[in-house]
Amino acid sequence: MTASPGRVRSTSVLATEAATDNEPMSSPAVSAREAEVLALLGEHLSNAEIGARLFISVRTVESHVSSLLRKLELPDRRALSRRAAELARAERTRPAVALPAPLTTFVGRIWERAGLGEAVKTHRQVTAVGPGGVGKTRLALAVAAEAAGDFADGVWFVDLVPITDPARVGAAVAAAVGIGEQPGRGIDDAVLAALAERQALLVLDNCEHVRDGVAPLLERLLAACPRVRVLATSRARLVVPFERVFPVPPLSLAGGGESEAVALFMDRAAAVAFAPDPAAPDRIAEICERLDGMALAIELAAARWPTLGLDGLTAGLSDQLRILAGGPRADDRHRSVRAVLDWSHDLLEPADRALLRRVSVFVAPFTTESAAEVAGFAPLAPAAVTDALARLAEQSLLAVTMSAAGTRYQALETIRQYGTERLTEAGELAEVRSGTWAGAWPARHS
Repeated sequence: MTASPGRVRSTSVLATEAATDNEPMSSPAVSAREAEVLALLGEHLSNAEIGARLFISVRTVESHVSSLLRKLELPDRRALSRRAAELARAERTRPAVALPAPLTTFVGRIWERAGLGEAVKTHRQVTAVGPGGVGKTRLALAVAAEAAGDFADGVWFVDLVPITDPARVGAAVAAAVGIGEQPGRGIDDAVLAALAERQALLVLDNCEHVRDGVAPLLERLLAACPRVRVLATSRARLVVPFERVFPVPPLSLAGGGESEAVALFMDRAAAVAFAPDPAAPDRIAEICERLDGMALAIELAAARWPTLGLDGLTAGLSDQLRILAGGPRADDRHRSVRAVLDWSHDLLEPADRALLRRVSVFVAPFTTESAAEVAGFAPLAPAAVTDALARLAEQSLLAVTMSAAGTRYQALETIRQYGTERLTEAGELAEVRSGTWAGAWPARHS
C-alpha cells in the first residue's frame, strides 16, 4: 500500500516551508521522496515499514533519514518525528477553500456584502433569497471568500443545480467536501460524521428546487456539527425554524449615472468592446432602471451594446425577453432572461402559473381584490387568491409592499413581460385585459 498522494504532496509543501523558515536561504530543499519519508516518520514507522510502504529499500530509507537530519538540522530520529507531527498539525489547520474562481470582476454590493457577511458570523444558517438573475451566487461567493479565514477547516461550495432528486442533496455535499461512500453507512450519515468536529462553512447554491431535501439535511447537520455554518442561496426561503433570511435586492440605482447598476454595465461593456462614452452614464442609468437593476439583465444588455448601441438597446427593451439573450453558457439557466424565468416558472404549481400570467396585466402595484378579478375567482374565495399571491412572492416572482393603506403586489418589468407572453400563449390576454375572464381556476395539483 502506497502513501496517499494528497498527503504526500501537502507534506512536501509544508516540509519545504519548514526548511525555508528555519534555515538560511542557501539550505537545500526537501525533496518529494524525503517528504514522504518524513510523513511516515511522523507515524512512528520503522525503516523497514517505511521501505515497504514506499517500495524502496531500507538502505534508501536510511539515506533519506540522514539527509533530512542534515537539511532540517535536527539531532535525531525522534526530533524528525516531532517535526513531522508539527507539520501535519499545521496542514490540518489550514482552511481548504473550495470555491469557484469568478471569471469577471465583482461590482458594487458594498452594503449587501457587509450585511450578509455579518449574518454569516452571527447565525448558523443564512439563506440569501432573491429572484433569478439578481446576483445571489456572486454575492455569496464574495462573502464566503472574505470569511474563509474564520473557518479553520475550510469553505466548500455545493452546486445544487444538477440535483433533481431531493434525496441526493447529501450526496452532492459529500462530493463537494470529498467524502466517499462508506460500507454500512448512508451518505448523509457519512457527511455528518466527517463534519462533526470541523469548523467549516458550506455554501449551498440554488436550493429552490430541492428544498424538501435541503431542509431536513440541514436540521441534522447543524445539530450534529456544532461548528459548521451554512450559507444557502435560493429563490425561496427554506422555511426551517433556525433559518436567517437575507433578502438580496437588485443593484442600487441611487446616484443615477454613478450608481452600482451603471458601474456594472460599464464594466461588462468595456469587457466586450470598449467603454461607452463618458457622457453616456445618464442614458445607461435609464436603461438600468428599465431593467429594474437586475444584474443578469444588465450584463446581457451590456453584451449587446457594441452591436445595438444605446439607441438600439433603449428601443429593444420594449421586448426584453427577446433582446436579453447571450451566447452559450456553462449554466444554461443564465444564457437569457427567458431561461432564468423558465426555471422559476417550471417550479410553480399549475394554479400559481395561471395567476402569475394573469396578474401580468397590472403595470402598477395591485391588491388581492384586483388579482381576484383577473384570476376568475368567485367572490367567496379571496383566501385562495391571497394564498397563491403569497406563494408567488415566496418564489421571488412578486414584490410585496406593506403600508397603512394595505398590502400591494408588483412584478418586476421583465417578469411582467414574461407573464404577458404566457398569457398570450394561453389565449387569455384579451379576456383578462377586458375584465371578462370567467375561466375555471385550476386545481393546485391538476
